[in-house]
Amino acid sequence: MKLTKIHTAGSDHLICREKFVDIGAASKRLLDRKTGVGADSLILIEDGAGSDAKIRLYLSDGHECNFSATALIAAAKFLYDEAPGKTMYNVTLGGSTYTVRLSTLGKRVLCAWLDMPRIVPRPMEQLKYYHGIRGEILRACIAHPRVSVYELCGAHAVFMLESPAELRKFNMQSACRRLEEVLFYGENIDLHFAAIAGDNVLQVRSWRCRIGEISALGEGAVLSAYAATEYETVDASRVLVKTANGNFCVELSGHEASLCAKCETVFQGEAV
Repeated sequence: MKLTKIHTAGSDHLICREKFVDIGAASKRLLDRKTGVGADSLILIEDGAGSDAKIRLYLSDGHECNFSATALIAAAKFLYDEAPGKTMYNVTLGGSTYTVRLSTLGKRVLCAWLDMPRIVPRPMEQLKYYHGIRGEILRACIAHPRVSVYELCGAHAVFMLESPAELRKFNMQSACRRLEEVLFYGENIDLHFAAIAGDNVLQVRSWRCRIGEISALGEGAVLSAYAATEYETVDASRVLVKTANGNFCVELSGHEASLCAKCETVFQGEAV
């Protein structure tokens, strides 16, 4: 099978047009970083009905995912590599179509902008996490917890930490396992941890349910920037969000957001 690997702000995606008998097993095999090619997700791309392409997205545990900002950007970059010329692509994922705009120089793609779905805050729901056993676990994991809960093609919780130093030393695996077991028991929710790292600059780490820590999640970048504006710790509509391996630029307008990321093709080859 022919595979293309594309990096988007530090996350990596395998893209192909192949057909699979058992896509769940294939994604586990291909995405394994020790025994396979290794990536955050596998993207199957096909011609779309009313859009430039339809994609299906699979994670390293074999489950299908209905939204990923970085995967949508990677798919647009793949389409551009196949036939350079267009700078705007409509990509369908999970039954919805999203617009990706590419910034190019000659035939080189410098970055891509994705128009995100509407952000839906859930302020009443987040209150339950501060009380009883949930509150005890939350304070045991985070010294001065500030949590915001949102809906953005799935459920997300954003935790604002005190400093980048606290974020760097934060034990993601230990804390997130406890948070999943008690605070968010039975919920399929992504967790994002953010800290102010400068004027209108955030540092963010993300944890995906069932998967573990992810190098970069565009949804986490957008929601962390949105949460920071709610806490009035940033005062601009454009926020730089730094992750371990790359950066995002988030542009906010009310409950709407656009996400910018650098994307580049790093591998094209075949796997058996």
